[in-house]
Amino acid sequence: MRRENAGFRTGFVSEEGTKLLNRDYFAYVEMDDYACYVAADSLDDEKEENSAKVVVECILREFTEHPTMRSFTLKRMIRKAHRELLRNSRGLRLRACVSVAVTNYVKCRYLTVGNSRFALLRNDRFLYESKDQSLTENLVQQEAIPRDKAAIHEERNNLYSYLGQNNGRIDIQVSRKRKLANGDILLLYTRGIWENCNYVELKDTAKDASTPQEMADNVEELILGRQNGEIDNYTLAVTFVDKVYLNPKKRWSVKQVLAIVIPILIVLLVLGITLFVRYRIRSGWKKDMQQHRESADQYIAYDNYEPAVEEYKQSIELAKKLKDEESQEESERRRLLAEQILLADQAMEDGDYNKALELYGKAKELSGQTGGSGADHIKEQCDRIAKYQELYELLESAETKESYGDYAGAASLYQQAKKTASELYDQDARKEALNKQREAEESLEQMRQEQMAAMEQKIQQTIEDEKVAQELEDQSLMNDKKNALELESKGNELMNNEDYVSAIPYFQTAKSMYASLGMEDRAAVLEEQIEASEKLAKEAKRKAEEEAQKQSQEEKEAAEAKAAADEARQAVQEMKDAEKDKALEEAKEAAKEAQKAAEENKKAAEENKKAAEENKKAAEEAKKAAEEAQKALEEAKKAEDDKNTEEDEDAKGEGQKGE
Repeated sequence: MRRENAGFRTGFVSEEGTKLLNRDYFAYVEMDDYACYVAADSLDDEKEENSAKVVVECILREFTEHPTMRSFTLKRMIRKAHRELLRNSRGLRLRACVSVAVTNYVKCRYLTVGNSRFALLRNDRFLYESKDQSLTENLVQQEAIPRDKAAIHEERNNLYSYLGQNNGRIDIQVSRKRKLANGDILLLYTRGIWENCNYVELKDTAKDASTPQEMADNVEELILGRQNGEIDNYTLAVTFVDKVYLNPKKRWSVKQVLAIVIPILIVLLVLGITLFVRYRIRSGWKKDMQQHRESADQYIAYDNYEPAVEEYKQSIELAKKLKDEESQEESERRRLLAEQILLADQAMEDGDYNKALELYGKAKELSGQTGGSGADHIKEQCDRIAKYQELYELLESAETKESYGDYAGAASLYQQAKKTASELYDQDARKEALNKQREAEESLEQMRQEQMAAMEQKIQQTIEDEKVAQELEDQSLMNDKKNALELESKGNELMNNEDYVSAIPYFQTAKSMYASLGMEDRAAVLEEQIEASEKLAKEAKRKAEEEAQKQSQEEKEAAEAKAAADEARQAVQEMKDAEKDKALEEAKEAAKEAQKAAEENKKAAEENKKAAEENKKAAEEAKKAAEEAQKALEEAKKAEDDKNTEEDEDAKGEGQKGE
């Protein structure tokens, strides 16, 4: 009764194209509860037997006997058609492609083998379509070529599955059950259609057609109107679904109930088993997590942090699986603590103590967050670092003192460093400190011996220097007395020669020497001599100034005489016009007188000049005498020194001889 209460209309076209025979075949059967539509395409050129017809008739015959939508049964029908092709070959090779659509007027299912196609149009779009079993389709799936180029690709008929193949099992593509809707269009078509008409053109013909036959005719007209030359056999079956069957009273059958209950029971059973297994697994995880954590804590108690980190990591992974955030956070803190201590230990082994202290400080904070885990190890290592720093500071201070020559202080510091290294059980550092202590002590002993030798030499040199100084002092007194007498004699000689200015320095020098020798009476006598010389020098200087003034007066008179001569010459010139002869005589007489006065003035000037030169010469001689006196004083002092040296050498020789 479904067929009568549903609206399915079918139309088709199947022609030979440009071939001599039409080797495509289409047929369908509509029964009360099911309908089956089959389109086949022959792949051979046998004229005696139509492979497509054999396949379609076999499938419809089987379906009529056993109408169903079960995929297994439908696939068995297609395999039976395949075997029938093989039986009917009889030396021939029959091959075919097939597309099948089965419906119960509510849902449909399609099956394909080869490159015959099925498509379902809904609301002007292809909702479902089959896939070819060809090399071209594989290339399209791999995106090696675009789908719109598949219809003209050279490998489109290179099939890997078809009915009638005698090598291998055929591959039947079966779709799931698809629910139909009013207005759907079912299409079955062979390669003669899809090679010459694309999806867009099929949709356009569906829009303009009111009946399935009209749509099939429009597609045929479109293909033939192109006149592409060679056109293969083409078959197109169109089914319009005007109305889908609606069940007026749907009852729950035992099969339907079982179909619902059994899956529910299975799900419940699987869920129960899953929950039980999950509980057992989680219990095992929890136990393992606790064991890993306890093992890690035990490792930390023995200061073995590297395996502790691995144990904490496994504990964290199990806590993540159990979604136990509290245990995960606790294990994570302990893992961070262990890793921090490992980093600090490594920095300490590398000798980077500042970095190690910083890392131990962070580890101490983490230890406080984990209940004091690893605190003893951290404290012990920090104390060791402090001792190492103290050790290196002692060694550095000792080297500094040693560089400054303080070997005693360096040896003391090296001894302290040796003691600190012994407390750290660092044999290398202890050995280094001991060797440097021995070197410092040896250097100190050597320095002491050198100082003692230098002190003895200095004392001996001081004794000798004092003895020589006393001898030199005695000799110097004798020389000074002699030199003072000589200077006094030279001064008296210069006074006798009236060279008072030159005599004064000799007297002053002799006076100073007498004063330094403590001969005050001789110094007083020389003081009187100096005063007398100064008075006499002043008197000589006054006379020289008077002579110079007199000379200046004579020069003035000479200038006046010259002026008078000039006046006389002018008078002569004036008298030339009046009394030339008388004036000439008077002029001659005046000239003679002027010449005479000039000669006298000239003579006086020469005398004055001579007196000035004599005064200048006297001053130069006084200066020269003073220089000679100074030179004589130096020569006398040098002679006295040479004499004292000779006497010292003679006294030394006599002392050696006496010894």
